[in-house]
Order: sequence, then C-alpha cells, then structure tokens
Amino acid sequence: MITKNIKHNLAVLAMGCGVAFTTAGCNDFLDVLPMNDVVLENYWTKESDVTSVLMGCYESLQSGDCVTRMGLWGEVRSDNIRMGNSSAQDLEQMLKENILPTNGYCNWTAFYQTINRCNILMHYAPKVQELDPNYTQSEMKANIAEATFIRSLCYFYLIRTFRDVPFTREPSIDDTKEYRIPADSFDVVLNNIIADMESVKDDAPMYFRKPSPDRIDSDAERDNTARVTRPAMYALLADLYLWQGDWKKCVECCDYVIDFKKDEFDKLLKRRLQNDVQLFNEIPLYLEKVGSLSGNAYNAIFGEGNSFESIFEISYVSSNTDNQNSYVGSFFTHVNNNQITSGNLVAYDGFYDGLPTKNTELFNTKDCRAYESIYERGTAYWISKYGAQTVELDNTKTNWKPSYSWRSENFSNWIVYRLTDVMLMKAEALIEQGSDNYEDAFTLINAVNRRAVNSLTPGSGEVLKFDDYKNTLDDMRKLVMEERQREFMFEGKRWFDLVRMARRTGSTRELAKTVTKKQLTNIGGIQIRLADPNALYMPYSRSELKVNPYLTQNPAYNTGGDADLQKN
Repeated sequence: MITKNIKHNLAVLAMGCGVAFTTAGCNDFLDVLPMNDVVLENYWTKESDVTSVLMGCYESLQSGDCVTRMGLWGEVRSDNIRMGNSSAQDLEQMLKENILPTNGYCNWTAFYQTINRCNILMHYAPKVQELDPNYTQSEMKANIAEATFIRSLCYFYLIRTFRDVPFTREPSIDDTKEYRIPADSFDVVLNNIIADMESVKDDAPMYFRKPSPDRIDSDAERDNTARVTRPAMYALLADLYLWQGDWKKCVECCDYVIDFKKDEFDKLLKRRLQNDVQLFNEIPLYLEKVGSLSGNAYNAIFGEGNSFESIFEISYVSSNTDNQNSYVGSFFTHVNNNQITSGNLVAYDGFYDGLPTKNTELFNTKDCRAYESIYERGTAYWISKYGAQTVELDNTKTNWKPSYSWRSENFSNWIVYRLTDVMLMKAEALIEQGSDNYEDAFTLINAVNRRAVNSLTPGSGEVLKFDDYKNTLDDMRKLVMEERQREFMFEGKRWFDLVRMARRTGSTRELAKTVTKKQLTNIGGIQIRLADPNALYMPYSRSELKVNPYLTQNPAYNTGGDADLQKN
C-alpha cells in the first residue's frame, strides 16, 4: 500500500489517505477535507482534537461509498436481488457473476480511508491524554474503543468480500515512508480484529445518554445507537466469533447483549413505558400488530430508526441535507419528483409471487416481513424496506394489501446490528454445538418468526414446528438460514451468510444452487464458476494492483492482463 501527496504540516484531518490507494484516490479524499495550515504538534493537544477526529471516523463510515458497498457486497450476489431501473454496467455484471478487476465496486478506498482515520486517532489519543488534564484516561479509552469498533467493522467487511486483505494498525502520517504491504489471510485478519476488540470491549460506555426515567427519550435512543456502546462491541464480537467458529464465545457475547436488552425492558416495564414491546419467548421485541393494524415493528425499527431493538446503526439526520443515505436513495424504491420509482435493484419474484393468497418459497401469507420488504408493482417486485417510511397491514381484511408512505428524502438509517440479529447468531452457534442445543436454538428462531406472523401466544397459529427440524444438523442449519433471510432481507447480510455456510461445510454447491435461482441465463456457467471457492470473493481492483506490487490477484480472476500487470 502507498500514500502520496500527504504533507507533514497539514492537520491530521487532511491525512485521510489510507492503504493501497491510487494517487487520484488520495487527491479526491484530500479535496473534501479542511486544508488549514496547522502543524501536527499544535493540533493534537486537547480533548476536542480527538473528539473531532472521532466524529470524522463516523462520518467516513457514513459516506455513500462505504454504505453502498456494505449493502452491495453483502446482498447483490445473493438470491434476494435482481436488476431494477438501472443501466449501470458494473452493477449488472455483479448480478451476472461476471465480475472483473475493472469493476468499480471492487474499489475498497472508502474503507481504508476510514481505517486510517481510526489508526491516526489511536496513535495520537494517548499523547493528548498526557497533555490535557481535562481529558481523562477513561474518556481516552472509550474513544479508542469506538475507533477500534469502526476499524474492526471495516476490516470485517473487507475480509468477507475479498478474503485476504492488507492489514495494518499503523497510521499513514509520514510521507517519508512507503506503505506497501502484502495481503494477510482471512484468518490472520479475523484473529487480529478479535484480539483488538477483546482488548477494549469493556472500555466503551454502556450509554452516551441515560434514558429519561419518566418518558421515552428519542434523543437518548439516537445517541445510544448511533455511537458505539458496549453492547455494540459485544454484538460485533459475536459476529466475529461466529465466523471464526468459536461457538461458546459467540453465545457468551450474544447473551451479554440479550441480557442488556432484557434489563432495559424491565426498566421500561417498571416505568410503564413502551407498551408495544412485549416478551417473545422471554426476549423483548416490538409487536407487529397494534390494534387492528400490523407494521408497528417495521415502523419503529426502519421508519423512525434508533429503536429499542437497535444496537448500532449508521444514522442520518434530516437537518443535514448534505449527508443522506445515497445507497437507499439510488438502489431501493424511493420518491423522485413526487413519483414513486424503482431503484437500481428489485427483489427476486419467487419470494413474493402468489401472496397473499398462498405461501411463497420463503414467506408465509401472514408474515409481515414479506409486505414490509417487497412492494408489488404490477408484475414487478420493488424493494420497500428502508424506502418506506411506514407500512400498514389491516388484519381485519382477508387480503393483506399493504399501505405505504414513502420517504421524500433519503434519511433512513443503515442498521448494522439489531437484537434479532444477535438472537439468530446465538441460535446458529447453538446449532453448531450439537443436537442437545437444538431446542434452545429453535426457541430463539421461533421467537423472531412469531413476532413477524403476529402470534404472541405460543402454540397459537405458529408457522414453525420443532418436530419438522429437530432430526438433522442440515435441517436446523436450513431453518436458521431461512429465518435470517426473512428477517434481514436487503440489509446487506444474505451473501455473507451464504459464504459463511459454504466455508463451514467446505462446499459451494448449495450456495451456487441457491443464488442461481434468480438467474435467467447462463445458469450452468455460473454454477461452474462458483464451484471454485476463490470465486466467492471479489477480485482486487486493477488500480490497487498497479500501486501495490505485493498484492497477488485472487486466482479466480487472474486474467492474462492482470498476470502481465503483476510482472511489471
């Protein structure tokens, strides 16, 4: 990796170029940052300097380039997505599994920019703590914990997408030194970020703002979910351990988060607040049905955002018109010139076609998530999740025709972790621990499903039956994967779930069979391509190969041109 055009006499906020960037990438990044002539020694002197850069880490994670890739990398290659109202070649080629190193979505610059900001903060924060008597050690450790979470999350996206990536904790602050390093393996990076997270997991605060004792405090909810709290640290760790295959530690981290939410619910109950949150198999979740209408859970989690169930989400504030969720605005159903329009992506029709009169291959007719996630538009199936401000389903009618209100501007938050994700991670880890845990895993899965089909009372119209799945590991794995697909459809998780399961079983056959259901042509060719485990990951961008000779292209994409490039 290499950085260029970074001057030592610029404030660190002007030093965002991370690893393995092209010169153009560095210049683009510098152009959007304040270029005030402040020497570094004079900048890193007080707490506010650290806080400013920390907010820059969040803003970098919030950027359109980052969030768009979080969504596309985790979703487009899955069975959920088809091409919508777009002629974008890079997107079309991803959907066709014809991904070349020249594809713009192979560019990882935004993530390494974010990583470098975090590295810079962690480098300077201890020095500031020595200089500023008002900057306490606990505050410094909390700031470093936040930056560690953001950096680890970025690396986690990178390894799930590219497998082997350059890993460094060293900031790019010295233009006399070249930053060119080879990629580390998936497992090496994963082990390193787990170690980083473990070292600071309890330094993050439980709250940034204590909830009000006598009312629902939306400001507190936003502050406690839009920044990294201790429960968010444990949620990310649970995910990391799930990929590592450490089932015991995954369960322990999930339990920490679930117990935290149970405690919060008990406090709400004592204060007689939030009566639309109820216990589903002893875990507090929003009711879907309130009165005669369903959709309440969607409206709280996705419509309003920063909900009780949220753990960490990338938050957009409507007062900041310059910073919107461009991913949702471009790729999902949205309002354009007062007209509802399809985004660049649409849903695979097999998940909705036939509703509400008959079940589909994934959804029961009474599963609210089908109607909340997918908007039937004639013979097309647009993505309504995130784009819809509210969804209402009238339970008094036989035909569950949903009613939507749409966002006029794209300020929908992007949810990284929420409570049901943690519940299903725990269920998956329990399943892998053996058949003695199947029933406990099913209880968690069924709680998520029951909420969606409006069945609060166990045994009353439940869709899932334990006896249908309890006999084999394959059946239980299928159950948790399907429930994750229903619950997190279009949330940037499905492709990663399929890759995780393929890594675990040592076979890509089921993945290839699953994702080619949506294809209309070249099904056999795509299945042959995906038989190669290397093809589950994206190629390195050609621009990265040019500036970093230590990178070796993924062999699934090592075309003649790239082979020649690497010899130069």
